[in-house]
Amino acid sequence: MTTERLKIIIVGSGLAGLTAARILRPHHNVTVYERGSASVATGGQGIMIAPNSIKILESINFDRARAGGVPIRGIRTYLNREVKEEVSMGFKSRFGADSVGMKRSDFREELLRLATEDLKEGKKVYMKYGGAVTGLDCEQGVVELADGSTDSADVVIIADGVHSRLRNVLLESESYAPNKAGLTCYRVAISTKDAQQSLNDLPLPHWWEPSTCQNRTSLIYAPDGTPRFITAYPICNETMFNLSCLVRSTPSTRPTTESWHADGDKAQMISAFQDFGEDITRILDAASEIKVWELQDLSTLPTWTRGRAILIGDAAHAMTPMQGQGANMSIEDAEAFRLLTPGTTRVDVPAVLWKIGEVRRKRVERVLEETRKVHSTVGVAERMFKNADLYYGYNGIVDAMERESQEA
Repeated sequence: MTTERLKIIIVGSGLAGLTAARILRPHHNVTVYERGSASVATGGQGIMIAPNSIKILESINFDRARAGGVPIRGIRTYLNREVKEEVSMGFKSRFGADSVGMKRSDFREELLRLATEDLKEGKKVYMKYGGAVTGLDCEQGVVELADGSTDSADVVIIADGVHSRLRNVLLESESYAPNKAGLTCYRVAISTKDAQQSLNDLPLPHWWEPSTCQNRTSLIYAPDGTPRFITAYPICNETMFNLSCLVRSTPSTRPTTESWHADGDKAQMISAFQDFGEDITRILDAASEIKVWELQDLSTLPTWTRGRAILIGDAAHAMTPMQGQGANMSIEDAEAFRLLTPGTTRVDVPAVLWKIGEVRRKRVERVLEETRKVHSTVGVAERMFKNADLYYGYNGIVDAMERESQEA
């Protein structure tokens, strides 16, 4: 007897949407609507995927080598060019997986492969590019497209990002929008070759030189004690480094809807970090692409679900990268759709989505609270290690429900 497959629409082909598509495709029919073209990408800079997500990704055959993934073994902090503190992570033995640094576009490309490649079990995900979803009937599971056409499904997963066009439709309110955190992040990815050329007669810094980097993430603090720092880690099979350069924002009237991967100004970036040393300013000058992001987060929503629709990823819980958990929460969200087990019927869907939303929302609230505690840019690494069990000890939705039941 063949089990009926649910029809599922996912709005958005970012990290959350594509991971959800891969989780669901073995047992259900999945269509992803992406307003952009097939060449859409999420930036050429780096992303750190933590053990809580790596465990999930490995369960769906994620190939870190294809994505140029670099295992990150520890964290160092630097002040005035000297190592202030160094901590070996030991995450693999403690939590079952390493953290992995990757180029964001390479990571997304691997997720796209997982969603669309041939599998022995299940069907390919149907990707519909140029399909901007502009309206939604949550109770019936009907989406309206920009061209006036409609499509219907048993489940609608809203994964269209921090500036979601459907969030307030689901919430039936215009009150929920991201808030600026008062921090600006310049993001660049620079090859070792380009860095060496720009450094000219200067050597690679201690945190970059392979013999001394030793697969560490480095936090380089401002020499004058002001709340500025650079996070640097290797990506692309150790041929490049990601640098995320954070500084307090000056008052801005730019709307929060401005793209998180807007182009940045190289001169402004270098000026903000001029006192970090000649080697760092030369390295920053080597950047061919600069993205700037006024960091934003989203206050806790009253619900993620209504009827047949559910919010996930940044659409549900955008947070700053100050604890490195934003993308990881999105991957955890996607894994939760394992509760839509074979045999789940259309009638069952609203209750299952509600359960997913409630379990996930409670966890994300805790992570958001801890992330906001370091918006001063002080104690980033300290709080990350203090909260290691909270962040990295997550083992999926079923385990989370079992723990919740035991604590009740």
